Amino acid sequence: MLYSETNDRSRPAKSAAVNATLLTPFASDPGYGHFIAGCRSRGGTVVEVGLIAVDDVADFGLTALLEVLGTAASLRLETDAGSEPWTVTPIGLGAEVRTGFGHRAPTTPIPSLTRLPDVLVMPAVNTKEATGLLERVTSARNRPILELLCEARAEHVEIAAACTGTFFLAESGVLDGETATTSWWLAPVFRRRYPKVDLQEGLVISQSEGVTTAGAAFSHIDLGLAIIRSHNPALADLVDRYLLIGSKASQAAFAIPAVMAGYDPITSAFERWVRDHLAQPIQIASAAHHLGVSERTLQRTTADVLGMSPVDFINEIRLDKATQLVRTTNLTAAEIATRVGYLNVSTLRDLFHRRRGTTISALRRAAPKHV
Repeated sequence: MLYSETNDRSRPAKSAAVNATLLTPFASDPGYGHFIAGCRSRGGTVVEVGLIAVDDVADFGLTALLEVLGTAASLRLETDAGSEPWTVTPIGLGAEVRTGFGHRAPTTPIPSLTRLPDVLVMPAVNTKEATGLLERVTSARNRPILELLCEARAEHVEIAAACTGTFFLAESGVLDGETATTSWWLAPVFRRRYPKVDLQEGLVISQSEGVTTAGAAFSHIDLGLAIIRSHNPALADLVDRYLLIGSKASQAAFAIPAVMAGYDPITSAFERWVRDHLAQPIQIASAAHHLGVSERTLQRTTADVLGMSPVDFINEIRLDKATQLVRTTNLTAAEIATRVGYLNVSTLRDLFHRRRGTTISALRRAAPKHV
């Protein structure tokens, strides 16, 4: 059984929207949204992709996926990798959805599907607030979506999601036991609700067996590219170059420590205390004493909420401040290291290399020039 029954999540009764008829041709009426893209399927046949759209679907997420895949369609003959097509179909609970910005988008209703697609993709929903997101994910109206994801996983369909859409995958149970990523700012909520998922929120793209997840909003572009690459690497490279996508190896450089810590009163207070003492040597025992908790409680809480130790979180806060100083001041690397609490500039350089995959000089060169 894939639909998880832990964390107050219960398997809904089987709805009429998902049944055995999904396993015979993909859609009875191609309808809106079908177009030919030039990705070669691994079996040498058409690859059928279903984009799941629910009410409040993120406009950017849905259109970014269609744009990336549509570019693949127009470029498919410019590679030597073959021209077998695939179809891409927005699907939903009815004949249309209303997007997060209030636009109406036609969809192929799930009940009219006559087979499962080869790839099922869940774009984000338009919310930046955890409570509202969980209400959407757990709503009775959206249960057929969770059932569809379960059905697809059981039939070995490739499944993908980005940003807040990853919560639908996790809620359905298809991510249990898998490595996944999500929007960095929702990682604490995700980690607590879905402990069976190996969450690596630093990743922009995470790929496990048959499941691909992507990070925050703009990673929908990376997700579309990853889907293309899994079928036709040469075409993916061409799309990458035409759209000037480039590579983003990690979300870590974009994460804001105060936002991540804000989901728990202990981690929030710890983050503020560390910033107030950033230039000083910091002892975990002293921080715990100031917060009125034991050192063990602080260790456990940062692990549960942030997925890291207090020491690692201190380093993240220091790197965050150091990045700001590198990009906005003319301070030397040694001066910045001192301001953020490192005695040796080599320590700061090493952390930038290991945790951000960059150097201080490269970060400074890439900073916007202020006139």
